[in-house]
Amino acid sequence: MKTITINEKDIDVPTSWNNITFNKFNKFSVLINSQRTEEEFSKDYEELEEDIRSLEWSLENVRLNTKLACFWTGLTEEEVSLCNIDEVEGILSSMDFMNESYTPIAVDKFEFKGFEYFLPQPGMVKENFGTFIEAEQVEINNKKLKKGDLSVLPKQIAILCKREGEKRGLINDEIIDKRANSFKNLDMATIWDVAFFLTQQENKLMTLSLTYLLQTETPKL
Repeated sequence: MKTITINEKDIDVPTSWNNITFNKFNKFSVLINSQRTEEEFSKDYEELEEDIRSLEWSLENVRLNTKLACFWTGLTEEEVSLCNIDEVEGILSSMDFMNESYTPIAVDKFEFKGFEYFLPQPGMVKENFGTFIEAEQVEINNKKLKKGDLSVLPKQIAILCKREGEKRGLINDEIIDKRANSFKNLDMATIWDVAFFLTQQENKLMTLSLTYLLQTETPKL
């Protein structure tokens, strides 16, 4: 975190993905996705002359930057409007890391609130039939993710990542839902690392799941 003093207030601004929780990032994504693209904006204002439309687009970006400054600092629009340009630029430039490609770290477990959670291995589907059900739930969430629904990530992690000693395939929706809600407070660096691993394993897990299902359901001749 980086502390910036604005209007005699100390504001903590994130400087890395470790400083941002999933919950905060999800709200940020909703805010960004609610904004018009330049193409959509041009279509809405196609009746304007090009130079005027360009100025209107610049104003649209200023409004967005104001919303972003408010979002990350907790200041009101009135308070942000009283800031000098350098202060606003300082806030936004501190978060340039969000515009850069994230390089995931290879992980096989992560720690959260005093517990270690272990990521799945490709062979897990052979443990019991419940692991196939888990893989089916994962596939449903993957389809949602591909449509841009990031809100399913905490549940995806809650389904697949187990504490030491927990049996895979033992379905308990109450525990999964409770952990999914808790995982909304995971930092985004952990989320990205775990999500990258799960994406890499997705095809292996689903292929093994289907193979396991066929083996258990096909009668022997």
